[in-house]
This record gives sequence, C-alpha cells and structure tokens, in this order.
Amino acid sequence: MKITEKNFLQELQRRNEDALEFVVKNYGGLLKAVIHRILYDYPEDAEECLYDSVLKIWNNINSYNGQNRFENWISAIAKYSALDRLRIIKRLQPMEDIDTLPVSDESLFTGNESFDEFFAELISCLKDEDKMIFIKIFWNGESIDDVAMELGKSHNFLYKRISRGKQKIIRHNPGYFK
Repeated sequence: MKITEKNFLQELQRRNEDALEFVVKNYGGLLKAVIHRILYDYPEDAEECLYDSVLKIWNNINSYNGQNRFENWISAIAKYSALDRLRIIKRLQPMEDIDTLPVSDESLFTGNESFDEFFAELISCLKDEDKMIFIKIFWNGESIDDVAMELGKSHNFLYKRISRGKQKIIRHNPGYFK
C-alpha cells in the first residue's frame, strides 16, 4: 500500500513501518529543527533525541486525537524530549563552587556594554553571594529551585536574600526607582 498524506495516520496506528518512514521523510526536518533549537550546543545528544522523538511518536500514535495539527503534536513531542535531554545534560555537568565564580566576569552578561554596566552597577552594593544569586536568577533566568539546590540553601533563605537585596539596591540607587 502506498503511504500518502491522507492515510499515513491510519497506517501509523496500524503499526505500518512504511508510515513511520513517511513521517521521518516528510516531518524529519521539522523535528530536527525543533530539537536543534534547544540542543544546539550538544549535536550528539540532538541526534539521539531525534531518534527518541521518532520512537515516542511511534509508541504514542494512538494518543494523537486529531484535535491539533499533526505537525504541532510531533513538534511538542520533540520539544519536550529535547528539554528533558537538556535537563539531564545540565544535571550531569559538574557544578562550579560559588566561591570560585568571578562575580564581575563579563561573560556572565549580555555583551551590550551599557546594559551590562547598568546591571553591574545596580548589584554592586550587594555581598558577593547575593550578587551571584541575583545574576543567576535575574540575569541568567535560572529558577529559584535550581539555585537553591545548587547552593544547598532553602527556598525561604533565597526569598529573604532576594527581598533584602532588592531593598538594599533601592536604598543605594534611589535615582533609578522614582
């Protein structure tokens, strides 16, 4: 039987491997683009994630209900597979000791000198540990959960440090907060 755009879903549900080949041929580029957008620094893992995504499509095709476009459904599978893989990669990387990280290292910033200087000036009144917390949470966009786990501190501790740090920034930079 020839697999076409009209019958590939039914054939996938019937476990026809030719239909899976059709999906890879016609939608593989989309899957690859979604995965590489997330795992751009890890090409080997991106390729492995692509295989995992195709396998997930194959194993979960019966859960596709047709309410969304097929492209959106497989894109979501690829996206979440890549995000899961990225979390695993990040977890396995050795953590740096907070005391050895340079607080004023320009690599922590965007490259836009005026904005970098503004942010560095705002947090200059904080202690080194508080600067690192602010950089991780407000600059790098890390979650409070991740930072708390990395530092071995409680969420409550971080919330208090952030609150006190914000107050200190406002006191030391009154011209910015009128």
